[in-house]
Amino acid sequence: MQNKGAVIILAIALVLVSIYQLSFTGATYKVKRDAKKYAKGDLVAEAKYIDSISTLPKEQWSFLGNTFKECLKKELSLGLDLKGGMNVILEVSVEDILKALSNYSTDKTFNEALAIAKQRKIQSNSDFLTLFGAAFSEIDPNARLASLFGTIELKDKINFNSTNEEVLKVLSSQVDIAISNAFNILRTRIDRFGVTQPNITQMATKGRILIELPGVTNPQRVRELLSGTASL
Repeated sequence: MQNKGAVIILAIALVLVSIYQLSFTGATYKVKRDAKKYAKGDLVAEAKYIDSISTLPKEQWSFLGNTFKECLKKELSLGLDLKGGMNVILEVSVEDILKALSNYSTDKTFNEALAIAKQRKIQSNSDFLTLFGAAFSEIDPNARLASLFGTIELKDKINFNSTNEEVLKVLSSQVDIAISNAFNILRTRIDRFGVTQPNITQMATKGRILIELPGVTNPQRVRELLSGTASL
């Protein structure tokens, strides 16, 4: 009997916890329903309505002491399969990163190598930097990358005696930093705009970032959300 009583108490506790957790989904659902009713099919107006609620402090909008943004984080996660939404794949432009690191060199071999790498990237799984290094050596086996990337910004990492292999390793590190920065910028923007339960992942292909936005159906809103990130 004691075991039966413990089971009943545990079951009641689980039900209460479940109701508590699901209540956040109900609260956010009501706001989204009100947004649809207010917008009357206008996706921009609907997004603005939800954004206006997202910026309200607890004194003006709260549910169980939580702001709307906090409720979004606690609502039931359905994902793209059940909830619908959009996914976007962005790719960091390594070509633009290399141009910037070279201080936009006009060297003929450098720019020809960039063009070849860009063309080969279309049908290759190799990363852009590897293709660029190979193309650079093919065009002129005696050409030195150190003469292009021995800039003030990289003077502590690249000197006149650095081999092409050593320079490519430094460039690879700089590209990784740029990708990481772009990733963090995207995460910050999405978090700031209160997109519900986003998934942001760096893909196996270097420089590509997958963004999944459950519940988002407005392409223009996504474009505005992600626009302006450097070198994407």
